[in-house]
Amino acid sequence: MAVLIAALMAGTAPGVESTGALDDGAPVRGTLITAADAHVTSASRSARSARAPVDANASSARVSRARQPVNDAQVDVRILAKHRPARLRLDGPRSLEVVASRNSLVVDGRPQPHALQLDAGRWHVRGRGLDRRYEAALSLEARDGELIVVATFALEAYVAAVTASETEVDTPFEALRAQAITARSYVLASGKRHDEARACDLTHCQVLRGEGFARHLRRARDAARSTEGVVLRLPGGAVALAPFHASCGGHTAEPVAVFGAPDLTGAAAVPDRCPASPWRAVVPRALVSAAASVAVGGPAQAEDLLLERDSSGAVVRVVDRASGREGRGDAFFRALGARAGWDRIRSARFSMTLGGDQALLEGQGHGHGVGLCQAGAALLARQGWTAEQLLAHYFPRALLEKPRDK
Repeated sequence: MAVLIAALMAGTAPGVESTGALDDGAPVRGTLITAADAHVTSASRSARSARAPVDANASSARVSRARQPVNDAQVDVRILAKHRPARLRLDGPRSLEVVASRNSLVVDGRPQPHALQLDAGRWHVRGRGLDRRYEAALSLEARDGELIVVATFALEAYVAAVTASETEVDTPFEALRAQAITARSYVLASGKRHDEARACDLTHCQVLRGEGFARHLRRARDAARSTEGVVLRLPGGAVALAPFHASCGGHTAEPVAVFGAPDLTGAAAVPDRCPASPWRAVVPRALVSAAASVAVGGPAQAEDLLLERDSSGAVVRVVDRASGREGRGDAFFRALGARAGWDRIRSARFSMTLGGDQALLEGQGHGHGVGLCQAGAALLARQGWTAEQLLAHYFPRALLEKPRDK
């Protein structure tokens, strides 16, 4: 085993595929939520538990009229926080340069006593390593030498921008439509997740990179327009906190097993035609011990870990046999990824083998594995599945709901 790990570290082991780093210019297509993240502002929503599955074949029965209209016409998003810009050039309805001087704004060389509010329009935002376009209203303020930028989008413009950001350019149109409905449902159900705004532009919420490849954005807008107002709802009436991920590796995961109860997603563990998407990673044994200690809430050693899996093969619980402490598999997966890199620890579907001071992780898929599998949805859409059929497959415990007639 130690020989195999050494070979893997040297890049000489046969059949080992490169995981490929995900940087800010490549689609990161998995929204990661946890039980702690999954708070919905309505107390009645957070009290609901998982419902019995609805017949996925009865697609006509899944479409019902809205009991409660969706009133969120706008979405405010904290953008560019990862880049921590201190200076930005903005061109649109007007042109200006904005600088953060400690806790004060300087606009075109003049101090600005208050936050800067810019009307809705098509804004071209540039800075060091940044070149983004947004169709939104913008708000800027200074904090500790950093520009805090919030973009306020019309809901459907936001859904289109997320759909374009979270999918590959060759994604079939019906899969784009399914993605648009999923993204719309998620943002409406998730409530306010940040102090400055409802959402951010990173995987913590939903990736939003601004306007990119023009043809793909047009298709994403068409997908959002063709599904305008359509959401997934739980049978009790709440909009489903509908998650998605890049690749399930052949079987999606049970939401309660991954995120904890109650289930707010409407998803279920289902077999899928998604490719296996295998991956391997070699990490220090000490890193595994550190991640395990976070997951179980106390000191733990890699050699004492017991990994428990669900029907999909995802690690849903970790047990420290020395102390008896246990933790959620999702917490262990996130702690591993935070230390080793999300590009290396790609999913919670993995096995682990220890050898010397290293650990070999072998897994399948990319992301948390719950809800809409983007790779699987694209494959099924190419085989003729509609968006409605895709959502019935991945969210059998949710109702696909059209808006009221206007």
